[in-house]
Amino acid sequence: MNPQTRLHTETVFLEVSLAASRKKIYALRAAKEGKKQLAKLLSAIAVSEEAQAQRFLLQLRGQTGTSEENTRIAFTEEIPSLITQYETAAENAGQVEERGMHSAFSQSARVERMHIQLQKKLDTNPVKECSYHICSFCGFIMENRTPEKCPICTASSHRFKTL
Repeated sequence: MNPQTRLHTETVFLEVSLAASRKKIYALRAAKEGKKQLAKLLSAIAVSEEAQAQRFLLQLRGQTGTSEENTRIAFTEEIPSLITQYETAAENAGQVEERGMHSAFSQSARVERMHIQLQKKLDTNPVKECSYHICSFCGFIMENRTPEKCPICTASSHRFKTL
């Protein structure tokens, strides 16, 4: 792929992914305000935009490195960068006494650190199969079983999705 086309594809992928996430939030607000049809429309647009993002993601798939290269980038650059961003945001939220946001940012940083531990564990035994159970509220991942409550955010077991 031409470098300029790749840049445009990455930019569009990021923007449409963000747009889809925002439409989900807008739909929740509309539903809360009793605007059912608007909530449905916004939800439908979110699904449409997710499909668009998926299409561009598939185009970018061939533009990545090997699994080893991608793993190195994810676990030595991207995840540590997210942790730093979350910690900075948590510190700021704490300073302005926004406890809910401080908690959310702190929990997310903790979850990202756990992702690094999961990768290290996989490195020690790459052929061992397990299932992953993901908290749909905070993103915590547990191997092989769903906990009764999320150890990060205390969400109940029904909030977990299994891969």
